[in-house]
Amino acid sequence: MAGGRITRAARLFVLLTGGILAGMVPLAILPSLTQMAEHFSAQGNGALIAQNVITIVAPTMALGGPLIGWLTELFGKRPVFLISALFFALAGAAGAIAPDLWTLLASRIVLGLAAAGVTTITIAYIGDYYSGEQRDRLIGWYTMIGSGGSFFTLLAAGRLADIGGWQAPFVLYLVGLLILTLAIPTLTDTQDRNPTTTASAGGGSIRAAFGIYALILVLSVVMYTVTIQGPFMLKAAGIVKPSLQSNILMMTTVGAVFGSFIFSFVRPKMGFLGVTALVWAAFGLSIAGFALTANVVVLGFLSGLSGFAAGLMQPLTQGEVLNVVPQQAVARAIGPAVGFHFLGQFLHPFAFLPLHTALGGQAAFLWTGAGAWAAGGATILWQLRAAARRAALS
Repeated sequence: MAGGRITRAARLFVLLTGGILAGMVPLAILPSLTQMAEHFSAQGNGALIAQNVITIVAPTMALGGPLIGWLTELFGKRPVFLISALFFALAGAAGAIAPDLWTLLASRIVLGLAAAGVTTITIAYIGDYYSGEQRDRLIGWYTMIGSGGSFFTLLAAGRLADIGGWQAPFVLYLVGLLILTLAIPTLTDTQDRNPTTTASAGGGSIRAAFGIYALILVLSVVMYTVTIQGPFMLKAAGIVKPSLQSNILMMTTVGAVFGSFIFSFVRPKMGFLGVTALVWAAFGLSIAGFALTANVVVLGFLSGLSGFAAGLMQPLTQGEVLNVVPQQAVARAIGPAVGFHFLGQFLHPFAFLPLHTALGGQAAFLWTGAGAWAAGGATILWQLRAAARRAALS
């Protein structure tokens, strides 16, 4: 019995730390973004190329999420997870030795598919083995641990970029081998399943989650404003050293840890719409504020506020997907949720570029922040109307 408890505890550790790998997809090379832009400037718009190196994984994840769900129904979660963890490490680290842009982009595409596998399956496992408030709490921990890992990822990536240039941080993806090693003896598809669930292969509609997918997409486009555009705003403010930029931006991970930590406390009290409004308000303040100051301390706080909103958003939307779909559809439903999150990351540069071109960087940040506040206000009105309808029916 003691051995069974140890196995379950070790498996839970693997599932929760799987969030670290998802966070590493963009953040492991974020501190070298401006260096990468300078390196590829001879091939065109270096800034846009560098941003696309980060975000090219998103289409693969958007398409790969549903594919991963289908593969798990054919072969089971365990083998798909193990293969995904292996390719995460190999494809991610390949960027350190990629001889040209096209090889680099190809490795990032494979990385995206592998990350879709890791993220989809770990969240689906949590949905299989846990339910109710316990499941919401564990999804919050999943995000919290992933954000904490991202803190150290940014710290290490900034130092590696200072020392070895823009390709050095790619070696950080080799942490996937550690997760793989721990997963081999602990993950199963059949043992110790929560008796309150009835996960089975196939069946079940995910249509009820479509509205949540749309919300995830829009929120994700906004969410990456500080992390993707932030380095360029910092450079314009005279903050050019990669390690200093990473110290400011890694405050997003501190905020995300706090946001995901308090999620299980605020979700029951504020409800889905209330927390959604809070997320929009925090994004709006952090993005607008980022354009109005060059103070390093204030910028760090605003980065943390952006991370706080992200830390709430991910367990909120992923948990809601699990709440509205039947248990047998969990793996297929989580795949698109993960995919739309990263699709928003991919679309962000293209959505932000017209604003930046027409208005300039500072005004683009201000208008994006104002749009987030407007969305938050609309969410509050929606919540009030829903409460009024419930009161009228009671």
